[in-house]
Amino acid sequence: MRTINRYLRFILCITLLSAISTTFMLRCFANNYTQMSLPNGAKTRLGKGHITDILYSPDGKLFAVVSSIGIWLYDTKDYQELNLLPITFTRVGPMAHRITNTTFSIDGKTIVSETENKLILMWNVSSVEHKMISMHNNVSYSNDRQTLTIDSEKATIELWHGKKERIEKQDKQYGDIDIITAYSPDGRTSATTEDEYNIRINNTGKQNLLKFHIEFREFNYGQNIHLSHDAKTLAILYHDSPIQLWDVNTAQLKKTLTGHIVKHSHIAVNTRYQPSSLLDSIAFSPDAKILANGSLEGKIRLWNIDSGKLIKTLRGQFGFIKSLSYSPDGKLLASGSEDGSILVWNTETGENKPFIAEGMSAISCVSFSRDGSMLAGGCPNGDIFLFDVATGHAIKTFKGHIAEINQLIFSPDNHKLASVGWDGSIRLWNIDTGEVVKTLSVPISVHSREYWRKIFFTDDENLLAINSEFDNIHIWNVNTGQYKQMLMGHAAHLRSFSISGDGQTLASYSADGTILLWDLSEISNETN
Repeated sequence: MRTINRYLRFILCITLLSAISTTFMLRCFANNYTQMSLPNGAKTRLGKGHITDILYSPDGKLFAVVSSIGIWLYDTKDYQELNLLPITFTRVGPMAHRITNTTFSIDGKTIVSETENKLILMWNVSSVEHKMISMHNNVSYSNDRQTLTIDSEKATIELWHGKKERIEKQDKQYGDIDIITAYSPDGRTSATTEDEYNIRINNTGKQNLLKFHIEFREFNYGQNIHLSHDAKTLAILYHDSPIQLWDVNTAQLKKTLTGHIVKHSHIAVNTRYQPSSLLDSIAFSPDAKILANGSLEGKIRLWNIDSGKLIKTLRGQFGFIKSLSYSPDGKLLASGSEDGSILVWNTETGENKPFIAEGMSAISCVSFSRDGSMLAGGCPNGDIFLFDVATGHAIKTFKGHIAEINQLIFSPDNHKLASVGWDGSIRLWNIDTGEVVKTLSVPISVHSREYWRKIFFTDDENLLAINSEFDNIHIWNVNTGQYKQMLMGHAAHLRSFSISGDGQTLASYSADGTILLWDLSEISNETN
């Protein structure tokens, strides 16, 4: 008898430990939604996409949120994320495109979705696996749409439709918004979308706002993102809106910087300005403790990232601050303005020194060399000026681009300078001779007006270039001109890119409402 009792106690302990560990693992997984179902090459995700539908499972234990990147599953006890049922991506983009109708099977083990491009997606809730079947391939619904028969799979699925209501709401900023209300099977709980970002949970009279995802909203004049050197902080900049600082590891909003906002309505009517160019410039200090913010009014504001407080305001230029660059030691800050001036500021004292060159027009881009001894400035006419930082004098001029320079970067050994122009080319210059070492023209298949989005040097002196066509990211080796790799994972067109100072992380922001952070370390040191 004692042996049996000991055995029963042992089995009970094992069962309890298993249950506790399973719950703990599930909760840890639920609290780390940034890692769920990531595409190959990505290491984290901020945001969850735009809401298109919501529904409860037949037993009321799961709450499904259909978004632009897949279906998020929540535990209805506390509405923590359990999993993401992702959409499959191909070279031409997401296979599913927009999901238009979603329902559970009666047993709750399968989710069936229809898409606008005539596909049926069958998701296995527990395994995250799914099948895609064309609606033209022997797929049929019963008259009441409660049964789905798939002849090619020799399968029949009984479906369960929860009660839902839809109303159309007029929003002043975003136009008509489809508001959806879904009810749990027992009728005690309902979920209502407030917009494409937020869901309100109503439970027996109690209201709880479920923040569906970080609000990466679209604004009329675009948006920009910028990664700190260590890739731990992400700044999101919207036209006429506060700068948001996000903690990449926790996906939490750290600070909101509000003092920089300048109303640009009087400038927006000027045809010289494109909407995308009305964003203020920003730059992180090398130690990621300070954020510099330039504006249309010609002022530069320095912010403490930890406290969110304004440290000081630098005044000295009178045109749009188009570009900012910190020296490697963080003691100097260079600013290029549309008024045709380059000023180099002492970040401790706030004093500045002008950098002047004959023939220098408005400045579109500035960048320090890796050792801080040189400063390069690019102009809208394609000219590039190289300055000696100690004296402030121009020591060389590079001519070759026929359109505005939008990025400059020095090689690790400081002997080469890479430039990106709106003429669709990347040029690699020999600083000593002033000659072009390599030129990479925009690929014929790329139709984007922005052509090359970002460039960066690897530790072994290879220059990699990034461009995007619709939803995918393409990486090229400028040294050889050869195509290296494609990164897939966004469900809509890409809006903005940023690369961390060490060249190890790429952040991409998409119209699908998410930001993906990609690990570049594996491809950085490959040679073709």
